[in-house]
Amino acid sequence: MNRNKIIIQKIAAIILILLGLLAMLVAWELLLVSNIHNSTVLVLEMGGVLVCMAGYLLRRRIKAQEEDAKIQEMASRSRNQG
Repeated sequence: MNRNKIIIQKIAAIILILLGLLAMLVAWELLLVSNIHNSTVLVLEMGGVLVCMAGYLLRRRIKAQEEDAKIQEMASRSRNQG
């Protein structure tokens, strides 16, 4: 996989995680400080959790692809040497 593409995907995963955390913090701010109890808070909280999980899963997928590429590279090196 192209190195630049991996870096862009890592940045996208981090941005997703941070956006999810921000949505959860806004929901808690509305709930605790502003004393707003309606469906907006619930939607913000659950949306934040989903976005955060999407970022986390994207990050895991990228990490697995990197490890797979390393294993394939090591296997090709051992075949060339042997």
